[in-house]
Amino acid sequence: MSEAKDFLGNKRYVDIFNELVDEYIETGTPVGSRTLSKRMVNALSPATIRNVMSDLEDLGILCSKHTSSGRKPTPKGWRYFIDSLAEVSLEDLPNAYREQMRKVEESAKMESMASVLGKISDMLSNIANCVSVITVPTVNDKSIRHIDFVLLSPGKALVVIVTDDGDVENRLIEVSMDVSNSVLEKASKYLNTKLCGSTLSEIRNLVDIDINAHQEGLDEIANSIVEKGIGVWTNDNDKNDRIIIKGQSNLLSNINEIENLQDLFKKLDEKQMVRSLLDESVKGKGIKVFIGAENKLFDFAGCSMIIAPYKNSVKKIIGAIGVIGPERMKYGHVITIVDYTAKMLEKLI
Repeated sequence: MSEAKDFLGNKRYVDIFNELVDEYIETGTPVGSRTLSKRMVNALSPATIRNVMSDLEDLGILCSKHTSSGRKPTPKGWRYFIDSLAEVSLEDLPNAYREQMRKVEESAKMESMASVLGKISDMLSNIANCVSVITVPTVNDKSIRHIDFVLLSPGKALVVIVTDDGDVENRLIEVSMDVSNSVLEKASKYLNTKLCGSTLSEIRNLVDIDINAHQEGLDEIANSIVEKGIGVWTNDNDKNDRIIIKGQSNLLSNINEIENLQDLFKKLDEKQMVRSLLDESVKGKGIKVFIGAENKLFDFAGCSMIIAPYKNSVKKIIGAIGVIGPERMKYGHVITIVDYTAKMLEKLI
């Protein structure tokens, strides 16, 4: 055997590889040929299994510390294993997790979105026995229902935004000392004609187009208020408090498997590395699995990350949710949980 495609096309090799992975996930110990011989339904001699394992090691699918030791999957081997998994089936989802999510769904309307996402993050880290990560949607990501400007005092006004999910956010802006309520009303009316379920980011683009084409129909003062009002939230997406990370202690049980665990904890505390990965996942579709150094932003041997984007009620991707855990996590189980959670968020947001 000289190519990986030969491995994938050889049932015996695939069966032995899959049995080895299952055993390694269960025990965390490199697997020997005698162990596999006892596990396999179709009995094969340890010598036969040993020869296959040697071939798989030559292909870079398995690795071992020395010739006589057991073997475990390499990142390349994990990739083959993950890609070969059957489609996600929600039938395998634990009933206890469904019940927990149902209770969160019932109470969601009475709580802030940050509180709901915090609960979900706790639940996800516990059920997956991994670190959970989730981005909190900012007002930039949400569909806007209404925008209003309120004059507080000469030179100061409040921008009030109501999102489609009922959240209310406000920011203070400085305006000209002679700005009147009528000017603020004109700015509000203009912006509210641009809404139609658009996000704040999309509204900014529409306003920019109008301004460049001189079609906004506003005087210079009202135009300035509009730009300040929709620009005051621009940098919100850069704040690290917009990401929730829970369950770091779950990694401690894998301290001998994950290299540079202390460095990983530091990266988790800083949040920037995780945010970069979550932001990348939002650009794509479906679940992504990063294995160890497979992604330059997540270069930790012995560790994997599973991420899924989540949408709002109008099917727009507004964030991402996922878990970080050891390479030998139960991928089918965890992928199902992450996928289900991402789909449930669509009902809550």
